[in-house]
Amino acid sequence: MKNYKIIFAYIFLLFTSCNKYDIEGPYLNDLYGDLEIVEALDINNNNVSFSNNENVFFTAKFSKIVDWRIVISGLNSNAKKIITGKSNEINQSNSLWNGDITKLPFFEEENCNVTLSFDNHDDSISTSLNILSKKKYGNGNELIVSDFENGFNPNFTNFFQTTCLKKIELGNAGEGNQYLVQEGICDWDWLIGYVDYPAQNWFSQGTLNANPENIYFNIMIKGDSTLSPTNEANSLFKIEFYEDENSDGYYDASVEDRYDYEMDIDWNGWKMISIRYSNLILAGDPNGGGVGGNKIREPNKIFKVRTLLLANPVSGFAKADVDYLIWSEGTPILDQ
Repeated sequence: MKNYKIIFAYIFLLFTSCNKYDIEGPYLNDLYGDLEIVEALDINNNNVSFSNNENVFFTAKFSKIVDWRIVISGLNSNAKKIITGKSNEINQSNSLWNGDITKLPFFEEENCNVTLSFDNHDDSISTSLNILSKKKYGNGNELIVSDFENGFNPNFTNFFQTTCLKKIELGNAGEGNQYLVQEGICDWDWLIGYVDYPAQNWFSQGTLNANPENIYFNIMIKGDSTLSPTNEANSLFKIEFYEDENSDGYYDASVEDRYDYEMDIDWNGWKMISIRYSNLILAGDPNGGGVGGNKIREPNKIFKVRTLLLANPVSGFAKADVDYLIWSEGTPILDQ
């Protein structure tokens, strides 16, 4: 009898040790099974007003866990929003959209194509939605320097070489309908042109926070990545920030600071540049803000912002169009 008990215990252990309750790795169906659409792509709100804090989310179900991608494309703006995930279901938790963009320009009030596709599968589903009102960027503390929707402000002093161009262009803007074109060739000087944006034009909206860690200057720049004969980006863009430290309504380089930021324009199309004020570099020119002043970054004392387009005289054409110059507080404007 004792031997029977031992044999029974052995058989029990043998069978229980062969049971595997925890699955390691993916299901075979997810690896090799056919993809079937269990529930078709749907949208909770086909007519959305983002400016009224409405959101959009998508729903769908699949027969297997799969890498999926939703691309929302503005039919007028060519703006794009891309949402990706890996699951067998799309729902509010993994597809919520507040009207922001993945690729500039911004969306407009427009119809949009929506396409759902899958990695390693040819299946795709398309639908559409209508943006009744576009997303408003900002947290209430933003100050718009210019969006050029009303043309070029005559208070913006500027200079462009005689062989170079500055004009307002309608259509294909980064934001809204209009933007500022800046381009040209100058074979006798580095300067293509500059524009001054006086603080009085935006301080009527409010004042900037005094903490340079919390203030961002945002600007859309459109490049064409023109290369010089040495195979380097030909367009150099510089931004200068002039402070009026004694609040007398003027900038004096001998007693007040200037801070700079510069970059090569080595991309095509629109790109948002967001600069934290605390990251600006004190001007290196002793006659342009590098000696005078208290060396303290004080965004609340800005007198003007100057943007300059520069290029090596021997290297040819330069271009850097601009749009939607805006101050934001706390984070870059696209994060708001």
